[in-house]
Amino acid sequence: MTDRTPGQPAADGTVLAALLDHAVMISSILREISRLLPADPDALLTAEQLAELFQLSARTLKDQAGAGVIPHHRFGKHYRFTRDDVREILRLSRHEPPTRRSRPRLVA
Repeated sequence: MTDRTPGQPAADGTVLAALLDHAVMISSILREISRLLPADPDALLTAEQLAELFQLSARTLKDQAGAGVIPHHRFGKHYRFTRDDVREILRLSRHEPPTRRSRPRLVA
């Protein structure tokens, strides 16, 4: 390694050294940007991301959302899920579905 700061041209003029300098500079810029971005607790998950977490198919989630069975947000044809939606889906999944009483059959 040399004593150059990132962004200065390589003393020996090699392309590899210049590329390395640029990579270091880009890396430090990206680290700074990621440090400044707030962690968004209300980030929206796609159906595909949520399906991966729940180990379901994305189509199943979209079908359930379209039928109004699970909470979601819809933007055009895109389904998105907040953390609150996920909590509610988990809460709903803990409840047993109501059992349907069958009427006694009359035998003649």
